[in-house]
Amino acid sequence: MIFSRIKPSFIEAMQANEVRALLPTDLDSAWLEELDPEIRIRARFSAKVESARHLSRLDEAVAQFTEGKIGWVEAKKNIRQSIEREGYVPDPEHRGGLQDLSSDARITLQLRMNVQQAQGYGHWKQGQNPTLLDAFPAQEFLRLASREKPRENWPERWLAAGGPRTSAWPRMIALKNDPCWVSLSRFGTPYPPFDYSSGMGVVDTPRREAEALGLITRDDIPQPQDLGFNDDLQASPGVRSQVLHSALEATGVGRFDKDGVFRAITGGAA
Repeated sequence: MIFSRIKPSFIEAMQANEVRALLPTDLDSAWLEELDPEIRIRARFSAKVESARHLSRLDEAVAQFTEGKIGWVEAKKNIRQSIEREGYVPDPEHRGGLQDLSSDARITLQLRMNVQQAQGYGHWKQGQNPTLLDAFPAQEFLRLASREKPRENWPERWLAAGGPRTSAWPRMIALKNDPCWVSLSRFGTPYPPFDYSSGMGVVDTPRREAEALGLITRDDIPQPQDLGFNDDLQASPGVRSQVLHSALEATGVGRFDKDGVFRAITGGAA
């Protein structure tokens, strides 16, 4: 696990949680990855989870852990108890695996991914502060946590995403707002995590080193980026949900049924 209890100053991470509307859906992870990142970062969903109540409990657990109100064990317990109260019974063929919503593997993946995404956004947003961005305009992509079976193709993915091959290669370093970060990410976001259960992350690179690597000149002034979360926070939860629903149905991938579940239009989710 490559995250820790979030610091109180990380208001941005909490905002990343707040703007997310619940999205019950029958789509699997492959279908969900096809959705525009602008939609995905504004929705709380999990592959083939049609229960709004379960998503609400996940949302609550992520928020409470991010804010430091509960620990990791308690967060997982709260999610598991919610699933049990709903009377969920897993398919015997998938019991204990990722397709079993009550399994430790699935609960851990759900919680870890959502917490890492909130914290990843928080770090990214703070790094967009003009003063900090000027002092640390670049970042290095490197392994921060070990894995039993680490992905070994990150250098290839880096180059395929357009990541610069500097004189520091095989170190992978790029400006924080280089488009390569979005291309590198499986989820289309410029911050970690960049793939499921990945132990890779980023650390700041000071301006002097970025200049030495030819990533930025002495006179360049990096321009901060914004994902529009502040505008989202100005809208009520109901309005945010309506906007998300409209954007999803406009994709043509699926539509919402009478119970508010987003379903694939033809043949169900693959």
